[in-house]
Amino acid sequence: MNIKKRLLSTLAMAFIASALLSSCGGGGASTNSTNAPTQTTEVQTAGNDISSESASNDASTAEPSPMTIEVYSQPANFQGEQPGWTGKMLKDKFNVTLSIIAPQAAGGDIFAARSAAGFLGDIVILDNADIQSCIKSGLIYDFTKEMETFQSFDEYKKQLDYYNSSLEGVSPGEYYAWPTEMTNTSPTSFSPTLPGVPGVAPTVPWDYFREIGAPQLKNLTDLIAALKQMQDNHPTNEAGDPSYGITLWPDWDGTSIENVNQLTKWYGQEVNGSILLDTEGNMTELTDDSGAYKKILQFYFDANNAGVVDPDSGTQNWDSVNSKFNSKRAFLIWNDWQQGFWNTSARGEGGENYIMAPVDDMSIYQPSDSFYGSGRAFACGTDDTEKKERVRILLDWMSSPDGLETIHGGIYGFNYVNAPDGGYDQTVEGESALMNNSPVPDEYGGGLYADGMLQVNQWMASAVAINPKTGESYDPRRWTTTVEKGKSTTSREWVERYGEENPVAYLEKAGQLRVVPFVNVNLVPDTSDISVIRTSCGPLVCDASWKMIFARDQAEFDSIWETLKTDLEGFGWKELVQFDKDKYKALVDERTKALAQ
Repeated sequence: MNIKKRLLSTLAMAFIASALLSSCGGGGASTNSTNAPTQTTEVQTAGNDISSESASNDASTAEPSPMTIEVYSQPANFQGEQPGWTGKMLKDKFNVTLSIIAPQAAGGDIFAARSAAGFLGDIVILDNADIQSCIKSGLIYDFTKEMETFQSFDEYKKQLDYYNSSLEGVSPGEYYAWPTEMTNTSPTSFSPTLPGVPGVAPTVPWDYFREIGAPQLKNLTDLIAALKQMQDNHPTNEAGDPSYGITLWPDWDGTSIENVNQLTKWYGQEVNGSILLDTEGNMTELTDDSGAYKKILQFYFDANNAGVVDPDSGTQNWDSVNSKFNSKRAFLIWNDWQQGFWNTSARGEGGENYIMAPVDDMSIYQPSDSFYGSGRAFACGTDDTEKKERVRILLDWMSSPDGLETIHGGIYGFNYVNAPDGGYDQTVEGESALMNNSPVPDEYGGGLYADGMLQVNQWMASAVAINPKTGESYDPRRWTTTVEKGKSTTSREWVERYGEENPVAYLEKAGQLRVVPFVNVNLVPDTSDISVIRTSCGPLVCDASWKMIFARDQAEFDSIWETLKTDLEGFGWKELVQFDKDKYKALVDERTKALAQ
């Protein structure tokens, strides 16, 4: 869960415009549009100009007055005025400047301070539990009339009804919030963010893996051996900087180590607080001896003993890791979005792209599309008539095909153009704009591309949702044109080696992909007592986990683990585990309902 919240900011540098990963401390039709819009100095999308529609809805054609809209965004990592090309576009279209309040960047308990003052922001983006509490405290306003005029309201009505009906104090037919990352696919569909690529799987540079014979990997021991061979063959990258089979980082840790949490999914369990939840709805405590959390700690320990773990792993931050992924200094990645730090069509044709290396004993925990939303929501935090109307116009655009094309696809004419046979096609500049944080031409607002993306760091609909104008996803990586260009030496050689058209097809045929419904449940928040226990136990788990990875030998590894379990008992661990089991029972029940849809 934690990575999903953080992921969204890194996606803006790794290419997904949606991605991903939580507030760091909080607790991702066949009709084609063929006519390009007229090019002007205004940033364009490939659709209709929403501002003209909004103007007609307002029964006024006069240009709106300048207005600053404050956006309180829990997942944002940037605070201040929205910069760059998105800032210019919003100014040109709506005469609006976004002022972003980011609790992760502000420091201190800004949520409590602004709540006490009676105003979070004109637009608020919050976790479900905070949405609920803010409705009760009057910080979020009824948006029923406004939301029902949204262009995309009917398309997402089922999801909106489901979400708002789960909120206390919201009567049937009322709408207070728009869940984030909704899709228009189905509750049980799995639409890989990258076509044919599972969300989480062992992924390595094909050229290095092919060089050692693309060996069969029966288990994690074989994977470590392969990483060791690759590192021995390529101890540095082309620039002469040290390379490692695995690099890790601690600054995304919460109740447990995030780099461990993500790999537990390789073995059919997802970390949720103090528990491990499997694909069948079974729950066990995080510290279970036979659980995937300990198994992945053992994997990292064994890898470190083999000399393939970056020695800076325990102290470096994400910025350092980012630069290592960008320069091919880490050979193992595990999330689909991480491929965006390196993979390009040119590297793919050279056989250099990262691609999955199957491991025979894995059973991958794969959430379905976030049909009902991802655990946060947009809402209106102002009752000022003029501001509320401008909020309506902004959110209407952000949930519309035109807005989603821009949010997920970028700038028409710079990032993408119309494809000859319909749909869209990425430009050469568009393919690498996020990866390289490329300069943006002055006509679109100047500055650097990733810096100019929508810095609220959250989207109203997922990139895998289907654009009704093209019949394809909003995510450029899923466009037919992109998929065709992606058929490179890397993918062709991989297909020849494994006999399936892509990694997802391989896993499905092998019975190694377990898809579970992704449901948007308003889970019970921690009580004050549970919050104290969780806050106390988290550092113990993280500290012990890092020590286990770098333990001198197996005896020390085992000793740290046993000591951790004993220490946790003194801080109310059993009570926390039971609370989380009861809490996530609601999630399990909703998954069962989704399967019956």
